[in-house]
Amino acid sequence: MNAPGEPRGRQGWLRTGCAIALLAALAALLFGVSTRGFRVVTSDGARQVDLARSPATLPAIELTDAHGARMPLAAAGDGRKTVVTLLYTHCVTVCRSSASGQAYLQAELVRRGLAGDYRLLSISFDPWRDTADVLRAYGRKNGADPALWRLATVSRDEDLPALLDAFGVVVLPDGLGDYSHNAAYFLIDAHGRLARAYDIDRPDVVLADMVHARH
Repeated sequence: MNAPGEPRGRQGWLRTGCAIALLAALAALLFGVSTRGFRVVTSDGARQVDLARSPATLPAIELTDAHGARMPLAAAGDGRKTVVTLLYTHCVTVCRSSASGQAYLQAELVRRGLAGDYRLLSISFDPWRDTADVLRAYGRKNGADPALWRLATVSRDEDLPALLDAFGVVVLPDGLGDYSHNAAYFLIDAHGRLARAYDIDRPDVVLADMVHARH
């Protein structure tokens, strides 16, 4: 005898098969939406696809750079396109990759005659430790030319959540005074919009897009 609720005969199995197929199709649809057409499987990848489709308006956040100059986030490039990374200077993991990538881009911008079209910006999400003096020392250590590569942090601590949310950066205290966080290169276009995101280990792709945009 069939147990209560158990499908009966061929018709029951057909109903069960249809239900399974429907659930599978629904799961595939949801996965396809969350991965932007199956092109990405991570939130960072999803952000790349979304920004390439539709640049995002940046919040009205003010930054203060290593020399005390204040500037709106959206206008940090002084009318030029700006490649942005988020970091903190005490980081000994992924931030080293972002700093070395920015140094690489700085050298290539000069070598290829693109310095008039782009600026580089590294924003610290640790304003309590990354004071102007610390940012200047970090810039010198990494060979940052202040005319091309600026280091800054938020002018107001309370703007930090909005900054992280705008770039999709998640920062988690590790309990030892440091942070775990994701990272990427971001492009702010000449109109002050967040227009692109790139994998943090591919500054060469960022450069390729810069060169392509010039032609």
